[in-house]
Amino acid sequence: MILLGFDVEEFDMPLEYGKELAFEEQISISTSGTLKILDLLKEAGVKATFFVRPIMQ
Repeated sequence: MILLGFDVEEFDMPLEYGKELAFEEQISISTSGTLKILDLLKEAGVKATFFVRPIMQ
């Protein structure tokens, strides 16, 4: 049995390296990546758990 879990949050890695990235762009990148993961899981017939934080600005 394989158990998969994903934490979904805004993409803020550039901020950790002193780079600017608008919050809307952070959310856009996270959304795009999440949709790709969902497509891959669907193709493979694999289920997973997603942990999603509420967005607070």
